[in-house]
Amino acid sequence: MIKGIIFDLDQTVVDTSIAEQQRKSRNWQVVYMLIPSFKLYSGFNDVFSFIKSKGLRCCIVTTSQGVYAKKVVDHFKIPCEFIIDYYSTTQKKPHPAPMMKALDKFSLANNEVISFGDRAIDIQSSNSANIKSIACTWGTNEMDALIASNPFSIINYPNEIVTTLNNL
Repeated sequence: MIKGIIFDLDQTVVDTSIAEQQRKSRNWQVVYMLIPSFKLYSGFNDVFSFIKSKGLRCCIVTTSQGVYAKKVVDHFKIPCEFIIDYYSTTQKKPHPAPMMKALDKFSLANNEVISFGDRAIDIQSSNSANIKSIACTWGTNEMDALIASNPFSIINYPNEIVTTLNNL
């Protein structure tokens, strides 16, 4: 039975593409000013309501830095208990360390958690930690690599998250 959900942040939960170049350049003050222009993907408010109604635990595992991730999470009122950011582990996605850290913080077993991400490294990290991985295609810039990363399942719209969770 699934008790915890791991989401990647950028391009999975929130469309942050307008800040991609600034993020790569680490121009964080400009990125922070752009956060109000980011878009929560359509359907996620329903996903969050479902998560709350079922008492599921939720966290963000991201390759972004924590201050930025926290600002995005707060702005969009994403109901996550904690954020595993770039600095939370010495080894980064696609290594399983960030996912294992999430399991530790949840105090849950890998078969009690599911992850959702838009990049191959999200899927590889989850798979390496023996966490069921769901590839999310709506924000990906690397469709072929995402599909080739061997996810448990592939979904094309955020509302399919609820269906996926109901079918497990």
